[in-house]
Amino acid sequence: MKDRSGSEDDPPEGDGLGVSSSFAAHASVATQRSIHTFKSKVPVHMMEDHSLFDQATALVKGQRDAYKEEVKGYSWYDWLAFFIPCFRWLKTYKWRTWLLWDVLSGLSVGAMVIPQGMSYANLAGLPQVYGLYGAFVPCLIYSLLGSSKQLSVGPVAVTSILLGNGLESLFGISSPCYTDTGTEDFNATTAGTSNGTDTFDGGATCDDFARAAIQVAFLAGVLYTAIGLLALGWLTYFLSHATISGFMSGAAILIALSQVKYMLGLSIPRADTFQENLKEIFHGLDQFSWQEFSMGMSYVLILLIFRVLSRRVKSLGFLRALGPLTVCIVSIALMNIFKWYTPDGAPVIANVGEIPRGLPAVTVGWWFPLYDVGRQILLSIIICLIDMCESMSIAKALAQKNKDKLDATQELRGLGIANLFGAAFNCYTTTGSFSRSAVNDSVGAKTPLSNFITGILVLIVLVALTPVFTNMSKNVQGAIIIVGVMGLLQYEDFLELWQVSKLDWLVWVFTFLFTLFLGVEVGILVGVGVSLVLVIYKTAFPRITSLGKLPNTSIYRNVNMYPDAEEPPGMILFRIDAPIYFANIEGIKDFLFDKLRRSKAAHEIVGDKVRYVIIDLSPSPDIDVAGLHMFQDLVKELKSDDIHLILANPSKTMLIMLMRGDLITELGPGGVQVSMGEAVEYARIHLESQMKMNYVV
Repeated sequence: MKDRSGSEDDPPEGDGLGVSSSFAAHASVATQRSIHTFKSKVPVHMMEDHSLFDQATALVKGQRDAYKEEVKGYSWYDWLAFFIPCFRWLKTYKWRTWLLWDVLSGLSVGAMVIPQGMSYANLAGLPQVYGLYGAFVPCLIYSLLGSSKQLSVGPVAVTSILLGNGLESLFGISSPCYTDTGTEDFNATTAGTSNGTDTFDGGATCDDFARAAIQVAFLAGVLYTAIGLLALGWLTYFLSHATISGFMSGAAILIALSQVKYMLGLSIPRADTFQENLKEIFHGLDQFSWQEFSMGMSYVLILLIFRVLSRRVKSLGFLRALGPLTVCIVSIALMNIFKWYTPDGAPVIANVGEIPRGLPAVTVGWWFPLYDVGRQILLSIIICLIDMCESMSIAKALAQKNKDKLDATQELRGLGIANLFGAAFNCYTTTGSFSRSAVNDSVGAKTPLSNFITGILVLIVLVALTPVFTNMSKNVQGAIIIVGVMGLLQYEDFLELWQVSKLDWLVWVFTFLFTLFLGVEVGILVGVGVSLVLVIYKTAFPRITSLGKLPNTSIYRNVNMYPDAEEPPGMILFRIDAPIYFANIEGIKDFLFDKLRRSKAAHEIVGDKVRYVIIDLSPSPDIDVAGLHMFQDLVKELKSDDIHLILANPSKTMLIMLMRGDLITELGPGGVQVSMGEAVEYARIHLESQMKMNYVV
């Protein structure tokens, strides 16, 4: 035996090589079998890469087919209801049970909107009758075209102050429709300075202010309608909750400060910022009238009592709607009984003045030419976006509360057409109101018919009752506005955002402070700007997570969040939680290379050489050319260190992009896997096979 086989310690050279070669050959065959039995389940070769034209054609065809399916079997009445939605709910209207509630709701909101509308027109720097027009025509049109059953439309405080400040900026002067005491002056003309940029060139009259307001309403209506028709409601997403809340809170303080002069009896000009308002108020304190102050604060107290009672006692919910009307009636009665308006001398209490009687005039001819195209378009865009956010948020909340279905597209179209009709009949921009919609819902509105009832009530006032309001005191309007905007001061959001998200809290604070100290237009633009900066920051520096496998599972989670998650030997696992595109590839690349360098060093300390880098792409919906180039650079960098890259669970869009960029070929067989578990298993089989071959050799 010994002679044939040679020494046990020193086998013949040829025999030894033959045995080793045999073992290596068998190991190689076993390795190839194990590798070939584990194939990627990603359907790379089944992906159809359609051209952009084909994709657009397929999208249009899909929408057309869906539309055909939706309208299949439509009768003439269904088509009528499709274009005029009121016929849809009229068909199923329960006259015996719903009519009473709709009428009561409409009358309650009407009682509220009449004094509010006149007050908000004052905020806009327009004749007070414009507030009544805005509660008349748009209400009627919205009742025909709107989809929300409880939303109440008309003039609102925030839009009014935005418009008022925008018009003053456009013409470079305070509204000529009012004297410093707040008395209407329809024939006033103020000479504008002619610098070609900051002010209107020439004299600006109250008629000019009214025309410009109608033009902004027309432009906003066009934008509203276009956004509804083109389904562009997602544009409002750029106005975050923190932005809207901070803006509303800042605007609420400015609105309240603008009414202090009526409460104190001061004759001071309008101001646009917090510090300017305080400056004017303190400079005018020598005009302080204790009569105005006492009367105004009494109305504030009455309104607050009505509001508290309506909230705490459910059966007294109607008091919230009757509060503004009640103080108006009290004011009119006191002013006429005691003659405090003193028509033959200086008034003890400033009164509203004459309000024109009759229907609004047709103002289609006012739409063109625009006074300043750029400024008016920008103002209409700002107002439109704010109105959309305000109105849609109210409509969605009410629909959810009442378990109704809200057609967002139809809602935007309805509001847009309501504004277009309003602009044709002397109305400035209108939208859904928080306070009046809450009253409409609490009283029990069942359909948009309540808006129609409100419009009819305002029509009656316009035709027959406007002289009644002539001697109503200005301080009652100030009280109505001050108490009304208290609900816009959203300090709860300030506290909540501080606890939940410091970044959103910063957006709130920035928007609030800029609105307060630089004005409403600057405030909303800064708020949107800060929100966009945060969006860009979050996408430019996305979260990239190191993953590990949870014990006794096939689940891979963040190793920092789950300390017991284990990183498989010879592998580094990542997850990119963002789309991969030009704005964030540098941040992704820097993180990956830095993490790779540190991980390689840590693995080598324990004698574990990194052979695979696996990236989970499940949270990454898309990639652009810059992202492809980043992956190509990463593949080359890793190959130079004999490390392989595997991409796990890419989306269909990303997979097509990887195919177009020929990155799948560069990754090699198995370079794309259907899940992290499959990718790790593929890498494990390769690593074990390599170890067996190295051991045999």
